[in-house]
Amino acid sequence: MRICENGIYRDATPQDFIGGEEVGLAPYKERVVNRIRERYSIDDELAIIRQRDTKPEEFEVYNAFVEQIKSEEKAK
Repeated sequence: MRICENGIYRDATPQDFIGGEEVGLAPYKERVVNRIRERYSIDDELAIIRQRDTKPEEFEVYNAFVEQIKSEEKAK
């Protein structure tokens, strides 16, 4: 798990958790973008979006991945 402190990301430590709850959870948008970046760079993402009409299968995989992440992060 990554923690955002003042715009700097670091690995979580046991001290970041109190009673099972994470302290300093990044805002929803940051969490979503960070998880997308684990798989797709900005350049990769732009290329997939730009070519969505010529490579619909690749776009569908990407889009399903993003929607899954968004759903998971909203549930937190």
